[in-house]
Amino acid sequence: MTPKSHASGSEPPSPQTARTEPGNRVRPGKGPVREATPFTREEFDRSGARLLHGGRWGNADISLFRKDGASWVVKDFRHCPPGVRHTWGICMAGRELSALRRLSGIPGFPQDAFRLDRYAIAYRFVPGNEIGQGDPDLLTPGFFESLESLVERMHERDIAHLDIRTGGNVLVTEEASPLILDFQSHVRLGGLPGFLRRILVAVDLAGVYKHWSIRAPGSMGEEREEHLRRMNTWRRYWILKGYLGIKPGPARSTDAGDAKGKD
Repeated sequence: MTPKSHASGSEPPSPQTARTEPGNRVRPGKGPVREATPFTREEFDRSGARLLHGGRWGNADISLFRKDGASWVVKDFRHCPPGVRHTWGICMAGRELSALRRLSGIPGFPQDAFRLDRYAIAYRFVPGNEIGQGDPDLLTPGFFESLESLVERMHERDIAHLDIRTGGNVLVTEEASPLILDFQSHVRLGGLPGFLRRILVAVDLAGVYKHWSIRAPGSMGEEREEHLRRMNTWRRYWILKGYLGIKPGPARSTDAGDAKGKD
């Protein structure tokens, strides 16, 4: 990035190399703080990016965008009605970005996340299949042990996902490793009372064990099976479905392909 010229005529300070992490805030010269991002909203809009999944009234459109040989997922709330876009959309974009930045550097979570604008975020695309569509030969006890370990590392960063039970939020990558997506419903564990923190951690682990029990039955061990039975008993008392207790309707249709991991 070329530093801005200085009108005073004095010798400008030596230029400093900006960090290249996507979304890193840099200040060229004495100008305003700007986001150094891999691409801009204008580039995205002009590109004809491939729509993977059309969001409902309160959900983001998910698109696949390519630039310079790199592939990115873009989650964009700009299509939402104005009252949703300017409130819920802005909030949810920022909320997910905060979780992804907290999990940065851990393989198994979307990487290099940045804010495209108020309504959209982007992160690196990873090819894969939703766990429900994954190759059964890859869904071994070892895979689920890796998923369990990944969730534990997430908790160490003070993030509870709370929607791992949803199959679309867990991918099986081409390397046969797990990838966890969609952090809009996450909760920060830091500062919570111990009993509440334990409940949220248990909810996430039960999501792992649900998939494990279906796709590699008989391999969890008694302790995990008991955890799943106990949490399933409690789930029957949970009456809220979807966001804010509103059961979601059908997504806007698209034949563009899988919204999560398939190119």
